[in-house]
Amino acid sequence: MKRNILATLFLLTALIVNAQKAPIKFGKVSKEEVGMTTYEPDTSAAAVVLCKYGRFSASDFKFTRIERIKILKKSGTKYAEFIFPGRENDTFRGRTYNLVDGEVVEDKLKRESIFKERVTERYFRYRVALPNVKEGSVIEVETSTVGLPTEWTFQRSIPVKHCELLLEESNYINYRKRMVGYEPIDHSDGKRFIAKNVPAFKAEAYINSKENYITKFEFDLLSVNFPGYYESFTTSWEAVNDRLMESDYFGSTLKSGGGYLSDIVKEIEAQNLSPVDRAKAAFEAIKTVKWNNEVWIFTSGNTMSKPYREKIGNSTDINFMLIHLLKKLDIDVYPVVISTRNNGMLNPFYPSYEKLNYTLVCAKIDDKNYLLDATEQELEFGMLPLRCLNHQGRIVTNQQGQWVDIIPSFRDYETVFYDLQLDENLTLEGEVNYSRTGYAAYDFRKKFKKYAGDEDYLVDLESKHNGLIIKDFSIDNAEEISQPVRDKYEVELKNKVERINDMVMLNPFLLEKVNENPFKLEKREYPVDFAYCRTKYLVSNITIPDGYTISELPQAVRIVTPDKSVSVMIQHQQKFNKLMTVYKFNINKTMFLPDEYAQLKLIYEQIIKKHAEPVILKPISDAASL
Repeated sequence: MKRNILATLFLLTALIVNAQKAPIKFGKVSKEEVGMTTYEPDTSAAAVVLCKYGRFSASDFKFTRIERIKILKKSGTKYAEFIFPGRENDTFRGRTYNLVDGEVVEDKLKRESIFKERVTERYFRYRVALPNVKEGSVIEVETSTVGLPTEWTFQRSIPVKHCELLLEESNYINYRKRMVGYEPIDHSDGKRFIAKNVPAFKAEAYINSKENYITKFEFDLLSVNFPGYYESFTTSWEAVNDRLMESDYFGSTLKSGGGYLSDIVKEIEAQNLSPVDRAKAAFEAIKTVKWNNEVWIFTSGNTMSKPYREKIGNSTDINFMLIHLLKKLDIDVYPVVISTRNNGMLNPFYPSYEKLNYTLVCAKIDDKNYLLDATEQELEFGMLPLRCLNHQGRIVTNQQGQWVDIIPSFRDYETVFYDLQLDENLTLEGEVNYSRTGYAAYDFRKKFKKYAGDEDYLVDLESKHNGLIIKDFSIDNAEEISQPVRDKYEVELKNKVERINDMVMLNPFLLEKVNENPFKLEKREYPVDFAYCRTKYLVSNITIPDGYTISELPQAVRIVTPDKSVSVMIQHQQKFNKLMTVYKFNINKTMFLPDEYAQLKLIYEQIIKKHAEPVILKPISDAASL
């Protein structure tokens, strides 16, 4: 009797779940939706998700997703391009709806607008571009795939009017669901989850990734248990370690050896270098292989001889070559798997195989860990690119693996020196000198490399600063990455000094003046992440013309936070006919919590205010009569 009651309750529950009406049906778009011109809760929105619905079916293990978006502004047309991770046999339907002479006209997604790209032996990446999308269009896409998605987002960078997820229970699939984000979900009964009128996520400067803070579920498959078949996946980080070591495109490649590197090994060994210098030589040797800009956790093949021979490979190809070479040079070395900044952070308490998308190198020399990435020419030994500065990674070994902190060993350090003369026509002439180290040098080298030539660079620089004329320039150490980049300019600056009656208004910050606060929100719910520490140091020497004197100097300012994480110093001095301004701005920690946001925002406001204050000059005759 008890068994019959339980069976009846289970059947009723299943009927209730299946009887609940889906909030959207593909192809059923109303004229009101197509005619909609604004979204009242957020009139600034370029587009709005009218409805997003996902359902996992326990009967066939398929996940179906429908998303319908209204394009409100021309800038919103970019939301008609989708990127989906998936499997080989995923299916897609898509349509665009427009009003033509008062009637709804639809354009169907064509097969040639679906681009399929293999990522690994199991996973694919699909790119879908809907046709004839313009301001006023309604677009919708339906996808179907086997198994659960890696994540389900309730929030986007555009507002979401209605979002619903239905997860039918299955006795054969065991998974973990983790909630991320700050916006609440309106309804949850363990199977059906509904969020309504979700505001757009407002991303601001110095955020590691919105993926860490938007409201969503992250899924990890723990195990599959069919009659006669069982497979375990991400039950623990140790299990993730084991899966990687068992992969043909990770563990097998790692063990494949480095015979293809024998010539380089002989060259380096012949130099009788210390272990650190051997590692540096290996690092520079592997950097001759070009990175194809593809970021992935796996190698492109189960041997690295081909990408090395062709001198091109993905991020893990290149860093596995470095691992092979370091091993050949008797250096203790391991791969470190991470999630890049824009992919979101790893959580030590929630093992995730799907979250991993990049491999670094950990060389252990004299009891010190050196984290390395050989994908870019501009990287110094021990310097990681911004995409990799994401707090923690996991060393993969034949044993259990372990966590490693990703702590930047370089800071962004830029020094600027002005030596200028102001003439009676209020034109400034003289030299501007820059010295850049760490990430300041790295960023400069990367940007400079993209220009077609010196002339292209100078034209772009002049266009960014009204009134700047560059008469001559030189750059030292553009290729010597272990040295500071030093760039020197002979300049003429017009329209930078203003005359009002008998007063001359001179702003000594000139090209380095801070005009805009990167922090604009009233309240920020997620941390400020600068990635690395920073120093800006300016010394401005300006000779004023004969017949003028400095009438008024702005007051000096010194700001130091209690923990000394931020410091600002600005001071002005006059010595004879010279004006000297010194400005130093230090950021000495990388992460600021939300409760520190107001203070950080206020510091920038004070910098902007002080940078706007001019030094006032007056003719000597006027000054004498005061």
